[in-house]
Amino acid sequence: MTKREAEKELAKFVVEVESGEYIDPAKMTFEAFVEEWYTKYAKKEISPRTLDIYMRFIKNRILPVFGHMRLDQIKPFHIVKFLSELSDEGSRHDGKHGRLSSGTVHYLYRVLNNVLSRAEEWKIIKKNPASDVKKPKVTYKEVEVYTEEEVAALFKALENEPIHWRMMITLAITTGLRRGEIVGLEWKHIDLDNGTLEV
Repeated sequence: MTKREAEKELAKFVVEVESGEYIDPAKMTFEAFVEEWYTKYAKKEISPRTLDIYMRFIKNRILPVFGHMRLDQIKPFHIVKFLSELSDEGSRHDGKHGRLSSGTVHYLYRVLNNVLSRAEEWKIIKKNPASDVKKPKVTYKEVEVYTEEEVAALFKALENEPIHWRMMITLAITTGLRRGEIVGLEWKHIDLDNGTLEV
């Protein structure tokens, strides 16, 4: 850094302090840091779709628990407690009964860990408390698949349905594509000459 650049940074720092915008990193709350993380890292490094999911999790689940806390006061125990409560009965916010899936709990851990990793990397905290917490285990449900007879009955039942339903269900059954993948298909993904589909 040149002397001129250093003087420029100092002048900027003085303006922040005098206007009351400067936040001592040692006293920064998790919520204030999320704003820094968002502008200085997430917007540039995380894809828009993934970032949208991250921000929904942060807003709805993480900030209500950690937002008011100073970064340096978040301990592994707080994170363990947070993850444990997410797995409790009645932890869903969508009106459905039950608990959050293990996959959702694991994803929330990933989001929180990502934010706290940047705080450690930028030397705002000495150590990321999430790094001392065991990653939540993801348990997968056993998938039940249709028998050949059930598939045949399904195709028979589809014969009189509108073409768009026949196409979507046929694609789902024959390719194993998920709903979001099928709905996201456009003509540019389909090569009729070679009989291929690009997902």
